[in-house]
Amino acid sequence: MLIQRLSLGLFIIPLVTVFVCLGVVIAFNIYEPCNPFINGCYTISRIGRSHPGVLIFKPMMLITAILIIAYCFEHIRIFKKFLISKIYLNLILLFGLVSTICLLIYILFLGVEGSEIWKFMRRGGIFIYIISLVFAQFFIALSYKKLKDDYQVIVSSKAIRITFYHSLMIVIFGFVLFLFTNRYLQLTTWNTRIIIEWNYFLFMSLFFLNTYFVWKKIDATNRV
Repeated sequence: MLIQRLSLGLFIIPLVTVFVCLGVVIAFNIYEPCNPFINGCYTISRIGRSHPGVLIFKPMMLITAILIIAYCFEHIRIFKKFLISKIYLNLILLFGLVSTICLLIYILFLGVEGSEIWKFMRRGGIFIYIISLVFAQFFIALSYKKLKDDYQVIVSSKAIRITFYHSLMIVIFGFVLFLFTNRYLQLTTWNTRIIIEWNYFLFMSLFFLNTYFVWKKIDATNRV
């Protein structure tokens, strides 16, 4: 199924890209070896804009942006067949488009030295991208929840429950972390914020793996 291939691609490609870029800059002795999930040594953006890692990071993130919009459109196509509320479909489309555009802005300005406006575009782009993607994931999970009772033959109720509660935790954790790191910024070390960044990135990526397991091994999307 296309939706499963997109889900798997969105789980694997960003993670592998970041790990490969980290491995490259360490192999070239640009940075010291470390575990950013535990040590909070380097931000993802710092890894992504470091040469030669940037030659890998930007093209793969461009592919990720394309996959995100395809992922959202494919979900909309499927959910229309199951008569999911148009409000949910419009919100998935809205947040999917915003997240894609902001990721493209982030890619464009990443590693480019310039004025404060350029820095704002880069930082603002990644911030809005994360928020929009989180809400797109949430409304996709909410739409899945509407399916589970009537279509247990083609979807996994257990996977849908996991996906929904996972997306709910992403939203709640994101809100709490945003308040914490801004309200108590002076009490939060730079390394702590980087550790949060890496683990939240992993947590968001796992959502796509969850949606891979929602659909059972039949061509459900073409049977309706």
